[in-house]
Amino acid sequence: MLPETEHTDLYGGFYQANAALMQLFGHTDGIAAVVRGANGVCVWMSPLFSRLFKGHDALELPMRQAWPQLGEGTFRNIEAAYHSGRTTRLYELPVHDPDHKDRSSRSTKFYDLYFSPLLDRDGAITGVTISGFDVTDRVLIRSHTIEQQLLFKDITDAAGTALWTVDQRGNMTFVNHTWVQWTGHPYEDHMGRGWIEYVMPEDRDRVISTFIRELTVKNTFQLDFRVVRADGGVQWVAATGKPRYLSSGEFAGYVGSCMDITERKSYERSLQESERRFRDIADSAPVLIWMTGANKRITFLNKNWTSFASVPHLLADNGYLQSDLMHPLDHDMVLNTYEEAFENRQEFYMEYRMRHSDGDYRWIGMKGIPRFTDDNVFEGYIGSGMDITEMKEHEQVKNDFIGMASHELKTPITSIKAYVQLLLTIYAKREHDEFLMRSLSTVNKQINKLTRLITDLLDVSKMESGRLSLNSEVFTLHDLIKETVDEVQHTSSQHDIIYSGLPPTISIYADRDRIAQVVTNFLTNAIKYSPESDRVDVDVEISEREVTVIVRDYGIGIDTTEQAKIFDRFYRVEGRNEQTFSGFGIGLYVVAEIVKRHNGRVWVLSEKNKGAAFHFTLPISTDQA
Repeated sequence: MLPETEHTDLYGGFYQANAALMQLFGHTDGIAAVVRGANGVCVWMSPLFSRLFKGHDALELPMRQAWPQLGEGTFRNIEAAYHSGRTTRLYELPVHDPDHKDRSSRSTKFYDLYFSPLLDRDGAITGVTISGFDVTDRVLIRSHTIEQQLLFKDITDAAGTALWTVDQRGNMTFVNHTWVQWTGHPYEDHMGRGWIEYVMPEDRDRVISTFIRELTVKNTFQLDFRVVRADGGVQWVAATGKPRYLSSGEFAGYVGSCMDITERKSYERSLQESERRFRDIADSAPVLIWMTGANKRITFLNKNWTSFASVPHLLADNGYLQSDLMHPLDHDMVLNTYEEAFENRQEFYMEYRMRHSDGDYRWIGMKGIPRFTDDNVFEGYIGSGMDITEMKEHEQVKNDFIGMASHELKTPITSIKAYVQLLLTIYAKREHDEFLMRSLSTVNKQINKLTRLITDLLDVSKMESGRLSLNSEVFTLHDLIKETVDEVQHTSSQHDIIYSGLPPTISIYADRDRIAQVVTNFLTNAIKYSPESDRVDVDVEISEREVTVIVRDYGIGIDTTEQAKIFDRFYRVEGRNEQTFSGFGIGLYVVAEIVKRHNGRVWVLSEKNKGAAFHFTLPISTDQA
């Protein structure tokens, strides 16, 4: 666009010399204009310049009047170029594109402007040329980068973890606000190697040597150390550093984090102190204390183990619970009990023999309790063992004495019973000797009780010494129960024993006399502990593999807290009502052991003052099943 004015001759040489350049500007995204004189009167502009700055109204007008939107900075640059004869620059001038309806960021472009003096043929400055280049992409990219940097800063500052970067020489180039807040010193103080000043003096040498070593080989590293806080306190941090590489593969330094682990360290110290106390207590305890993991392997043995057993054997254990030291006869029983307890996560107690460091076997009473986390995750077992050899020896002496005394008592008791029965027969028909008959009957009953007590004591002695044998045979359970009920019914006139019966074809393989002993005990107990009742029921239930016998009374009942103990040896229920009933507390222990030796189960269901139902099971004979 060539203006036709009176100044055409003055600038004709410029137009002719720069016609090609003007033509080129007309087809580019650049903007260009020519102004003359100190006031910057516009004499030419490129099409894009004209569109952006309403050029059709600007020709022959001073620049401040023609383009007020360019701003004072642009005008001063034009004047400086005109008066100094040197090119001046203005970077990233924002320009609104009038073709856009709104005023959004998309309607704004940015230009770098250059202002060069315009010379005539004689070298005199007659005006200024304005040229501009679109740098919008550069501005947007930088703006986006700044936004990302601000976002990164906001994210890192919001993090509760200290974040940092170092260059390839190990100099700190960035730390976030968390680290600055911890130390209470300005950001700049930590740059380079400044951060080392805030590491606890006792930890500095270790931190520096580790940092330099890992930096040299470019390894990922982890390091715990203490930091001096702004309040003068000490804070433990766990630092993690990871090597960083440029896209070219060149090593660029490290990026890493520091996490506050003060609470964890405090917990670890408490845990270590707790473990130390546990070890001190365990080592001072006069028992064998042990722990296992969830894999059944031993993880801890106290010092008493090392004084009890050979240390090399303890360390070379090939099984569980120092199985290499167990007596061969006890080995399988112990391991089976241990395996079953682990499977069911239940407590266990067992007695077995273990080889002492002097080479002799000694009896050990071992108890184990499963360990669980707060989340109920199984962690293994903790347990203790005690040398019970002397107790076993004393118990054997006691059992031998009970067995001997019971055996020696049987002979005179048998003689007394025979004479009493003879006297009962002689005086049975003499009506005038009623007192004598009652007295003899009372003596006979007491002899029967004494006989049962002696029998029970002998059975206990045999059980404890392992001499109780079973003479098993196949027999019909119905016949046995009926015979036993009839026998006990003859001795009790107050109670009716109601037996519901069962199919006479059900057979079991067991010791007939011992099973009769179990039923008799349950019946006599039911009669004894239900003095205000007049009935005892005997029921039988049959399943596919076993038969259950139930003896139910309607007497004083058993409290739930006592029910698990009544089958223990010499255990008697305490209470005002119970004290009126005689007994040593061995009858139920004997029958429970008899049932267990037949692979059966025994239990009781009862409520206080509402009677009791004693149950025992026996496997059905294989042929019958």
